[in-house]
Formats: sequence, C-alpha cells, structure tokens
Amino acid sequence: MLHFSVDTKLCVSCGLCAADCLPKVIQMAGRYPTIPNEEHCMRCLHCLAVCPTGAISILGHSPAQSEPLENRLPTPEQVAALMKGRRSVRAYKQENVNPALLRRVLDVAAHAPTGVNARRLWVTVIDDSASMNAFRQEVYERLEKLTRENRMPENPRRQFFSRAPELWRKGQNPIFRHAPHCLLVSNAKDAPCQEQDSLIYLSYFELMAQSGGLGTVWCGLLYWCLRLVLPELLPRLGIPATHELGYAMLFGSPAVRYQRTVERGKADIHRLRWPAR
Repeated sequence: MLHFSVDTKLCVSCGLCAADCLPKVIQMAGRYPTIPNEEHCMRCLHCLAVCPTGAISILGHSPAQSEPLENRLPTPEQVAALMKGRRSVRAYKQENVNPALLRRVLDVAAHAPTGVNARRLWVTVIDDSASMNAFRQEVYERLEKLTRENRMPENPRRQFFSRAPELWRKGQNPIFRHAPHCLLVSNAKDAPCQEQDSLIYLSYFELMAQSGGLGTVWCGLLYWCLRLVLPELLPRLGIPATHELGYAMLFGSPAVRYQRTVERGKADIHRLRWPAR
C-alpha cells in the first residue's frame, strides 16, 4: 500500500505532481490527484517533494517530516569549495569517530539515487577501531599464509598482495592506511544499475563525511583483495549471497589538515554537435 493521500484543504489542483511522475501513475481525477494503479509506482516521492503547498503524503512520509529547501541550499561557491577541497586522506587519528556524526553522514548518504529507484544497496560499516584492527590483522595474516603456501590466486595484483604482509610487518599499512573505519557497499546482483549504484552512494557519503570534518579515501586495494583473493570473508562481513561487493572506502578523523584547494584550471571538454560528420 502506498498510503497516498491528498489534503484537499491545501491542494490547489496545479497538477505538478502528475506532470513530474515518471511512470505516470498519478492522474488528475477531477480536482485532486489520485493513483488508480499503485503497482507501477517507483516510490521516488517526487510527488511529495514537488507539491508547492505540501498537500501530498505517501508511503508514511508527510511534508511535515521534510526539510524545506527554500533559502536552505548552499551557494554554488560553497559547493565548489567542498568538491574542490576534498582530498584523499591517508593519515588518521587512531580513535573512533563521533557516533552521532557518523549516523548523520550515513542517514544523508542513504538519499543517494539508485537506478530505477531500486534502493537495494547493502551498506556494511566497521565503526569500531578495535574491530577494524582485528579485521585488518586477519586480512594480512591470510595474505601471508597464501603467499607462504604458494596459493595466492592468479590476479592482476598478485605481486602486491603477496608483498603486502611483509610491508605490514614493517609497520606499513598499504591496504588499510591505518584508517580506524571502513565502509563496504554492495548491491543486489539483479539490480538495474548493479555496478553504478554503489559508486554513487560512496560519492554522496564522501562529500557529506568531508563536510563534517571526516577524512575518506576510496580503497580499491581492499575491494580487489576481497573480490579477487579473500572472497570467503564476504559472508563473514555480513554481505548476503544475493549481493555483490561494489566498492570500499576507508574513513576516520584525519590527522592531516589541508589548507587550500588545488586548482586544476578549466575543464577539458569535448563538445559535440549532432549529427556528427
């Protein structure tokens, strides 16, 4: 049940909800919008968001629970500073991040778009530094054993994963960068945009995290390690068999502070006119 309802005292019959409905399930029947066939609703809640008078509620969500956007959005300059100022952080304080801050970041990142609004991501977070240390140690010990027994699977990064335990024994941390936390995002194998959704989610997470003073780094090495070398750890990480690991991100309170953006100049854009000749 969608529990689609219209406050007739507020509705001005503008039809914006019907016009903005991608699957066209909202119809203007008389003065007020209705949904005669709920089966094809995408559950995107565009109707609730677009209504100028706040007359529409759906799926248990009401305008009273929403944040008004008028005069609330950051300026283009503020967004530019955040996007240009974000850096890949590889030096972290050895402490847990504030739980309330992390909860806020995760709640906001959950609003990241998914293809066809499937919303089937599985988000796994290690938010305790002691657990992270234990996980990190087991990963390196497993890699060390595979190398010692000459059982390292063939993969494009076989040489690196064979040497990583040695570097770890010397006090380096080539995979985890001494980060106190990590985030793994998986998507349903039959999701419409199976590969893309996880990357979009992590982009949202990263920008929100850095706006809150946290440091992040995309961790392809952990992703490849789990996918190519130690896939047996995926079930222990709680990732369902119905899902596939999309990518990994390390994060925590940064031990380094960047003071300015790095200006890269104007974007190199290849403009195209159609029909091409």
